[in-house]
Amino acid sequence: MVLTTFCSAEEALELALPGSAVAVGGMHMTSAPMSLVREVVRQRIPIQRLITSPSSSLQADLLIGVGLVEEVVTPYIGFEHLGLAPCFRRAVEDERLSLLECDEAGLTHALYAGAGGLPFVGCPNGIELTDIPRVCPELYREVDDPFTGERRWVVRALRADIALLACREADEQGNVALGRFPFTDRLMALGARRVIAQVERRVSSEEMAAHPPGTTLPGFLISTVVVAPGGCYPTAAPGDYERDEDEIRAYLQAAQRPDNLEAYVSRTIRSVPEPAYLDAVATRLQPAPTPATP
Repeated sequence: MVLTTFCSAEEALELALPGSAVAVGGMHMTSAPMSLVREVVRQRIPIQRLITSPSSSLQADLLIGVGLVEEVVTPYIGFEHLGLAPCFRRAVEDERLSLLECDEAGLTHALYAGAGGLPFVGCPNGIELTDIPRVCPELYREVDDPFTGERRWVVRALRADIALLACREADEQGNVALGRFPFTDRLMALGARRVIAQVERRVSSEEMAAHPPGTTLPGFLISTVVVAPGGCYPTAAPGDYERDEDEIRAYLQAAQRPDNLEAYVSRTIRSVPEPAYLDAVATRLQPAPTPATP
């Protein structure tokens, strides 16, 4: 029996509950679920808590910039060599966004605890030498180790109501292949109540079975699949296309001022349905380079 629903991004997000905790996948400017993010923007779905990967970018900054996010759990939102995340920085400085600051290892451990059904998990030694756990007591606590009696720092589990992920492929049973190193996307999926996955294409179960272990997610974990070729644009989809830095720079330029950002979003996202958006950018997708043969 197939439990996964295949539908459009618009239909998938119509079922999203306002005020949910939402995890958004991807790392740096790679494998961001931008088709789903753009649809959240179109439908103006408010997010009570946004959980990012250890290093997030456009997928988080855009949602923050249009005023949909109340609170964010993140170690980093930025654009690497292209600069800082203007909307994220402005919202925190203006105290319009609550920030639960954490370190990358702490966030990964928190997602691991959420994926495993644990209430919390111990942090590696060394975090006590930083101010991070003291800055964010909502996530970090000091407890007595029941085995040694020593004081240890732990981080509480993080689980999302909805995880938005970008995957490479899905088969007819709703199994999905990340088609890359899973980053923390796999942990987000294992801990989330619902998973919405956008994919580049639909394939056979035989093709799905050929993917290496650890790079796939079973269909019973996936609530909805959205087939969206080019859906990561303007970020990269490993094995399919490179990121478009010109388009990312255009976003960063617009995002310097709230009024310019609103004009940019109205012109490029809200006035354009996602299928039309993907059709328009199809010619801009630059194929990913073929790995060199050793």
